[in-house]
Parts: sequence; structure tokens; C-alpha cells
Amino acid sequence: MKKTSLKILILSILLLLVVPCVANAATEIIVKQGEEYIIYSDAINGNNVSFAFSKTELENEGDLSNIESFAVRKDNSSDRYVAYINETTKANVNAEGTTYMYVKDLETNKVTKETIDLKSALDKKEVESITKRIKVDTTKTETTTKTIDGVKTEVTTGKIVITDESSPKYSYMIQVLPKEGTNEYKELMELAKQINAIANNEVEKEPSFMEKLELMNKFYTLYKALEPEAKDSAWLPVENMEIMQPNFDKAEDEKEYDNQQYIVFIKNEDGSVIDAQFMTCEAKYNPLYEKETITIKETSKLPVTFDSLTTIIIIFAVIIVAIIIVLVIRKKANKKEENK
Repeated sequence: MKKTSLKILILSILLLLVVPCVANAATEIIVKQGEEYIIYSDAINGNNVSFAFSKTELENEGDLSNIESFAVRKDNSSDRYVAYINETTKANVNAEGTTYMYVKDLETNKVTKETIDLKSALDKKEVESITKRIKVDTTKTETTTKTIDGVKTEVTTGKIVITDESSPKYSYMIQVLPKEGTNEYKELMELAKQINAIANNEVEKEPSFMEKLELMNKFYTLYKALEPEAKDSAWLPVENMEIMQPNFDKAEDEKEYDNQQYIVFIKNEDGSVIDAQFMTCEAKYNPLYEKETITIKETSKLPVTFDSLTTIIIIFAVIIVAIIIVLVIRKKANKKEENK
């Protein structure tokens, strides 16, 4: 069983967790890092820019002089200049609703208005923790025996072993992805592959920083939409801390398992932690040909044996008598010849 990374997926590429600040817009992206919010905007195109926040929309640009503005700063992660919300700049920010951000180009005096909503910002650590919230081992295998085409066969498949001891019980839910066509779960897997390919430099063209952020945002937004509720009745109990690879009854050879992907959601006993593993099936088949034991029966003559001394004496006596008779007959025959 392969873990997507999609040997299962390790989201170390998620350097930043992102979410668009305006619906259907991709020019503003906001991410929560610790106690700060970092705002990436296409309107911030250099260091000669200032920004200001307002809880209400300003009627005209002249009103900007009445609110405090701040200089942008360089973000080391992206090598871009960004706006930010922290203890210094948060006075005019709505924590529970829409905030208006005004970005001013100090060379041209052009002002761009954008809207942001901190409620839609997500924590970087939350995204980076996907596949790591519940400790597991995906390298273990399970071997069973079944008859395939009349031949007893050992089938070795993958499994997930939960090694996390923070909860006495766990539950799981498996979503098998279709080989043909698509659905939202398959789309989520494809996004994970794209992120992993970028992390491993397996793309023909390196995407821009904003393109990476948009991809990550799309992945996490879809992940949150598909993550099952803790109270969902479809959760199954984990037995012996092991989650077996899906059992495909029709799969009678390795080709049936090739690239068969599935997503496993795992939750702890009280449902406070839900995690996911992105997996690809593996199956190894070992036919057990039983050697037939062939017994060759050979018929042979038994040796002649004698059971008693009496029998032996009688036989010898008969032989001696026969010899004497032969000698007597020869002697008489010789005398007749002489008398002639």
C-alpha cells in the first residue's frame, strides 16, 4: 500500500495556508500565521506602497487621510511585499465581519480597495497537520490465503496501523475513488498529487507563488468540505488498531489493484481530532502450488524361506535318494554293455 506523498501524502509543501478574501477573486489571499494575518495582494507590487484598514467603506479617497496607514513589508517566505494585521495594525479591523483594505501606490497615488474577512482565514498549522494529526504506520502488510482459479494463493495487501496512543479507540471511513470518471474525492486526490509534484520538482514549468497559493487554497477548501462530521453514522470502529486495505471481491489479479486509490478518514474516540490518509492499493499474489505425492508400487517376488529344520532334512534326503537311484541305473546300464 502506497502512501501519497502519494507514498500517502505529506503536505510539507504547504508553506502557507491560504484562502481568497473576496468571493470569486484570486488577487487577494490571506493566511493566519501565529498571531498575525498576512495578506498577499496583486495591488501590492513593490515596497513603495502603503495600506490602511477601515471597518466601514469610505465614501471618497480623501477620507484616507483620517485613518492610519502603514508601510508594506517584505515576506521572506515569498519574497513579496505584503500587508499584515497584528497588534499595531488591527485597530480598524473587524474581527467578525468584512474589513475594507485600501492599498495606495505612493508613486502614482492610485488607490485600490479590497475586502477581507478574517473568519475565512485559516491557520497554516492546521493545513500542515493533515495526515499527521493521528500517528499511523502505513508500511505494514497483511497476508491472507484465498483460492483464485482453483489455485490456493497468498495475497499480501497493505494496511494502516494506528500507533497514536492518545485515544483508546478510533473510527474510520473509507472513500474508494472511481477508476473511470471523477468525483470530488478523486479531485481532492488529484490536487494532492499536483501539490506533491511541485514539492518534488516534478513539473515542467514552476508555477508562480500566487499560483501555488491558489492551488493550496483549492485543496484545503475542498478537503474541509469533504471531511465527514464527527457524529456521522457511517464511521466504523477500528479493530486491533488496524485498518485493512479495501477488500475488492472481484479483484483476482494484480491488475485489478493497479492505481486503485482511496482516502481514509480517521477520528479519535470523542471526535475532537479527524485526520486523513491518501492511499494507493498494493497487492502481491503468490500461488501456492501443492506438490502431489506419487507412490509407486513395485511388485517383486518374495525370497524363498523355510520355516523348519524338518522340511530342510526331508528335501536333502529326497535329493540324496534321487542321486543314488541315478547312480544305480547307470551302473546296471554299464554291466549290460560289458556282457554283450
